[in-house]
Amino acid sequence: MVIAFLRGKNKLFSTSAQQEFIIKYAKNHKISIDITEIDNDLSSQVLETRKTLLNILKSLKKGDTILIYDLWIFSQKAGELTKVFDCIFRHHLKVHICKKDLIIDDKIPSIIIINLLSMQREQNLIDKKIDIGRPKGSISKSKFDKFKSQIVSMICENLSVSEIAKRLKVSRSSLKDYINSRSLKELAKSKLTNKRKDMNKNKTFKFPNPNECPLTDKKI
Repeated sequence: MVIAFLRGKNKLFSTSAQQEFIIKYAKNHKISIDITEIDNDLSSQVLETRKTLLNILKSLKKGDTILIYDLWIFSQKAGELTKVFDCIFRHHLKVHICKKDLIIDDKIPSIIIINLLSMQREQNLIDKKIDIGRPKGSISKSKFDKFKSQIVSMICENLSVSEIAKRLKVSRSSLKDYINSRSLKELAKSKLTNKRKDMNKNKTFKFPNPNECPLTDKKI
C-alpha cells in the first residue's frame, strides 16, 4: 500500500501544494498512490498524541510506502523524528521525502539519518532566532560590555542574575536590563546547544528500546 501523507494546519506549505508536488513526484517515479491522509493535529501537539500519524504507522505492513513532501510533515523536533525513523526501520517501511528525492528505509546509511537530524536542529535554531528578533535602533555602549563574555559564561552555568551581580559587584536591576537588551540568555542557550552538537558529532547513532516500537503496540 502507498499512502500520500499531508500535514494540515501549518504555515510552511498548504495541503493542496503538498499534494500537487507529491502527485507529480509519484508520476515521475511511476508510483501509484492508494490513499491520501491529512494530519490536522496542531503543530504544538507531541508525537504520541497525534492520532492520525500513529494510526497510519500502526496500520502499515512490511513493504508499505509513505510519500511526504518534506521531513517536517512528520515533525520539526529531532527527538520525535528519531522515533519515527526507528518505527520505519523496525517495521521495514519505506518513506519517500519527495522534496529531497530521498528514500528512507532500513537499508539507508546511518550517516544520512544523522545529517537529516542535524539539518533539522540547525533549521530550528534559525527559526528560533527569527522569532526572537532584534530590538530596533542602535544599542548604546554599556559599562557591562567588558563583562559580556563572563556574563554569558555564568548564564551557561545556570547562575541567577542576582548571583552574577554579586560576583561582578554591580547593581542587579542594571545587570538584568543589560542581559535583556543584549538577548544574552538566548545567546547562552545557543552556545550550549552548539556545544552539545559538537560533543555528539562523534557519538554512534542509537535508537531507543531494542525490543519494541516506541510508537506502535507491535512487538519486534
